[in-house]
Amino acid sequence: MKTLFSFKTLFSFAERLAGPLLRISLGLVLLWIGSLHLQNPQSIVVLLSMSLPFLAFSTFVYVLGALEVIAGVLLIAGLWVRYVALLALVLFAGTLTIFVVAPAVTGFPILNLTGQFLLKDIVLASAAITVVARDAAMHEAKRAQRTHLASRSGDHTLSPMNSEGTQVNDAAPGEQTHSRPA
Repeated sequence: MKTLFSFKTLFSFAERLAGPLLRISLGLVLLWIGSLHLQNPQSIVVLLSMSLPFLAFSTFVYVLGALEVIAGVLLIAGLWVRYVALLALVLFAGTLTIFVVAPAVTGFPILNLTGQFLLKDIVLASAAITVVARDAAMHEAKRAQRTHLASRSGDHTLSPMNSEGTQVNDAAPGEQTHSRPA
């Protein structure tokens, strides 16, 4: 008996949807947070004055907000994804340093409202790591596929050449390559 609902179909759909949805939602969060920082930097300046006073300037918060907006737009657009997600990871890690350098501000280990607000950056940092890893893996798979197709067709234009014009194996010494001899 065939059913309309199948876990296999559901899981396959979720697998296809997960990467783009995580990238776009991370971009939306960055766009939103950055826009708020650009509208009213004062609340962030106050937080920084209690934790990282050397950064407690409106100019710094405006630059931070602009970086967040730009990163958000680029993630939504799917441009330079792994590099932008690395930038986002640095931004989130910077926020999380407040737990280490000024635990009294967050109430750590029993979190106050500020600490609860900042704690979300652990999930956002994890999302950024996942976006970086998925994008890097996708690009590596595409590169391997191009190399494999080039080796099967006899076209070695994608393979590096040395000064004598012979093909060079760019694998590290002792590393196995995944291409088969033609």
